Amino acid sequence: MKKFNHITDIFFDLDHTIYDFEKNSELTFIQIFNDLNLDVGPDFKEQFKIYNDIYWDKLSRKEITAEFLRYARLADTFTAINYKIADETIYKIADLFIEYLPNYNHVFDGAHDALSYLKKKYRLHIITNGPDKVQERKLKNANLTEYFHTITNSELAGVKKPDPAIFNYALKLANVSAENSLMIGDNLDADIQGALNVGIDVIWFDEYKSDKKFNFVTINELNELKNIL
Repeated sequence: MKKFNHITDIFFDLDHTIYDFEKNSELTFIQIFNDLNLDVGPDFKEQFKIYNDIYWDKLSRKEITAEFLRYARLADTFTAINYKIADETIYKIADLFIEYLPNYNHVFDGAHDALSYLKKKYRLHIITNGPDKVQERKLKNANLTEYFHTITNSELAGVKKPDPAIFNYALKLANVSAENSLMIGDNLDADIQGALNVGIDVIWFDEYKSDKKFNFVTINELNELKNIL
């Protein structure tokens, strides 16, 4: 097992790493569809995940804007499940999603336990591509704010992961060198390769327990960090 004796500061991704985006988004859509009296059927959840991932990848490559993502991931999902819906309603759902999502605060199993353990040994930070106010509310409502010394988001940095500038912004804000830092995240491009590109060590959080093998440390549950760090 790789040793991390040189690490003083740990940077975490938020969505899909600490904050259980899939569970919280499912609950958010249940509330929205109830409010709007829409019966979209059981296939929406799976299709939304597919298109959400597609458009976040496009956003990270600067191919689209965040506003386009919010509309397009929904429009393509409704098309995929053959549900006819007006653009006006799609935009309404997009706005409600951003408003309601932070009200749901499920985190991954072991998150608070692992963060409490790590906080005693390291300075902890967040680097997230999510919007400033939305991510702030997620952290607050999920009782996560107390663990982190700094919060870097793409609005503050002006760029999104994997752009080196957001990692350099986070390092400067935390007043730490890349050599003494560690990034933990779920996205192989945005979190892992992005951090490696600026000289930050990484641990990949493989939420779905895939069979992919890499030459960096991989975990499937956050509590595994207690045996590594």
